[in-house]
Amino acid sequence: MALPTPLHSLKIEGCDALRSIPKSVIKNPSLEHLYIINCCSLESFPKGKAKALKILYIRNCKKLDFPLANKKIHLDALEDLSVGSSCDSLTDLSLHLFPKLRSLSIWDCAKLQKLSMPQNSQKKLTSLEALEIRDRPNLEDFPTGGLLTPNLKSIWFSNCKRLKKLPDQLGTFEYLKSMFINDCPELETLSIQVLPSKLSLLRINFCNKLIPRKEWGLHELDSLCQLEIEGECKDMESFPVEELLPSNLSSLRISGLSDLKKFTGLKKLESIKTLEISCCYKLQFLPDDGFPSSLSFLCIKECPLLKPKLQNKNREDWSKIAHISCVEIDEEVIS
Repeated sequence: MALPTPLHSLKIEGCDALRSIPKSVIKNPSLEHLYIINCCSLESFPKGKAKALKILYIRNCKKLDFPLANKKIHLDALEDLSVGSSCDSLTDLSLHLFPKLRSLSIWDCAKLQKLSMPQNSQKKLTSLEALEIRDRPNLEDFPTGGLLTPNLKSIWFSNCKRLKKLPDQLGTFEYLKSMFINDCPELETLSIQVLPSKLSLLRINFCNKLIPRKEWGLHELDSLCQLEIEGECKDMESFPVEELLPSNLSSLRISGLSDLKKFTGLKKLESIKTLEISCCYKLQFLPDDGFPSSLSFLCIKECPLLKPKLQNKNREDWSKIAHISCVEIDEEVIS
């Protein structure tokens, strides 16, 4: 199959009879973007070096023998790799094969067990800025000594059922500002060693063993301004505990804390502007000493034991508690 030159972007979709990517695709000197979607019979890539390829997106190609698993193809210029709902052959992805990679997204590759780097490798992935791993039920391990990705800015783990700990040395990543951890039921703790000092956004959703504690060192994260915690957090009846949160936090959202009865200790959060509380069915008490004067938006939803108390307050009552410009209770706005 002859392809036009120059050709910068190619999308191959729904080609059920296609078994191999044509050699002319890989050898095309100007091809920068390649998308392969829903090719159910596709089994292989040809050998060769894709000199210009910067973006490779593969989705729902179950039979595909992932090209880098046996080093058939060289992707030295690759900057963005996305692999989803495909590549059952992929069990171990060696990161050193992508020296210029900026973004890596892997989802629903059921047999992937680990990301690795050769133990004797001195190279670092200095270009990688975003790492996303979703729906990896068998993922257990990261490279020994952590990820050699010192310039990482964003990391996202979701639905990794066997993952027991985050990569080592994340705490040394001075550019890592966003962490999303969702549905990782075996994760039990975080620590100052894996929480970067410049972290500004942390979201923890449905990690039932991951209960916020002072030992995490959140109060030492001077750049943390947004925190979201959603999930059971069993046996945690009061939140936040003393010295749990940094004083510079500007946005806090909690949801679904099954045993939470009392919300307290917010006065020290001198920078908080937004507070959202939802689906805390045992919550009965808000802070006795009120809210910080910095708070401007308060949203409370599906907290049935609080609702009668809140609805009895008028605008004047709220102004005595804090300088709140907008209060939303079960989508009813009091302003």
